[in-house]
Amino acid sequence: MNTKQNFLYGAASAISHSILVPIFAFVFVILYRPFSIPEILQMDGASYSFNITILLCIVFGSVALMRLILFLLRKRFTNTGLVYAIWCLGEVVVASLFASLYTTLMLDGQSGYFEVVGAIVGRLFGICIYPYGIIYLIVMLLAERVGEEQVDSASLMKFYDEYKKLRFVIASEAVIFLRSEENYVQIHYLDHSKPKKFVLRSSMRALEEQMERHGLVRCHRSYFINPDHIKMIRKEPSGVVSAELKQEGFEPIPISRKYQQEVTKLL
Repeated sequence: MNTKQNFLYGAASAISHSILVPIFAFVFVILYRPFSIPEILQMDGASYSFNITILLCIVFGSVALMRLILFLLRKRFTNTGLVYAIWCLGEVVVASLFASLYTTLMLDGQSGYFEVVGAIVGRLFGICIYPYGIIYLIVMLLAERVGEEQVDSASLMKFYDEYKKLRFVIASEAVIFLRSEENYVQIHYLDHSKPKKFVLRSSMRALEEQMERHGLVRCHRSYFINPDHIKMIRKEPSGVVSAELKQEGFEPIPISRKYQQEVTKLL
């Protein structure tokens, strides 16, 4: 499940909808009395406020129930705007069905149940579209920001020395290759398209797991290389195989026979 899906179908979204939608609807209906609602309820004053409160409690319970079901079934949903929109519409319909039961009883048979449903569902949708839309936009903005932060963090390579101290941090796509030299590792990378080198006191073995996790591949006992920076694989008449890099100024990187197949299949 991706970041947007986690936000839309997660606990925070369920709680936000369960609380904010009824509160917005209550304030909106009490202050502005839209869509001729007082006439539908056939009352005004204290009785109007009381019955609106009861109806909004029903809306709260309905939305909370539907959001709980959505949370429990979240892993079965695909992340499409249409699916989510249909579910939100379903929440309004379910809330309208329950609210219509109370309204029909309150009107003491003056209007039939289905007549009341027809009057309430459209009005409730007109009221709820505002909080639903606002919450959706906020959730999408938060999900987008968190997703970008996660991507940025996941793409960073952090290099620690033999004493476990952080010495160097760089985006994985900027790393060209690593070369071991006695007790040190040379990290060759691009900085604003210019080749640079950082020397780290560490061993290839200590860095191997991180290299593989970020897509670098071992091509020689003393080398890890980023396949994205390989221009071509070259085989000399003598049988020596090496990788020619896209960036100028670097000698070809040797590829030992043990790793030839693994490097070649990544290109």
